[in-house]
Amino acid sequence: MRIPTLISLCAAALLPQLAQARAVDLNCELGRHVSVAGDVQLDSAIDLNWKGRQYRMQRVNTSTGAQRFEDQDSGLVWISIPSKAMLLDSVRGEPVANECRADNADQVLR
Repeated sequence: MRIPTLISLCAAALLPQLAQARAVDLNCELGRHVSVAGDVQLDSAIDLNWKGRQYRMQRVNTSTGAQRFEDQDSGLVWISIPSKAMLLDSVRGEPVANECRADNADQVLR
């Protein structure tokens, strides 16, 4: 098998998984909104949209079971538990979006 053929086959196998990483829009307290793309249970990084800017958040291991992702450049921290999520500003030391949940109960933040 030639290398280009192998690469094409691998890419075709991965495309359905990548297509599953569509964004979930979340509404938070104080009328704030966050959009998250990726699987917070499995992925090593997620894409988070906050105030019109896109952030690539890297997974940070925790001992509590919460899913934690950080963007070192901005200082943003995303923490997700099954019932809700929150966005923290570690530079200012305060939450910026709290009690974030999907509008549709069937739309799960994976």
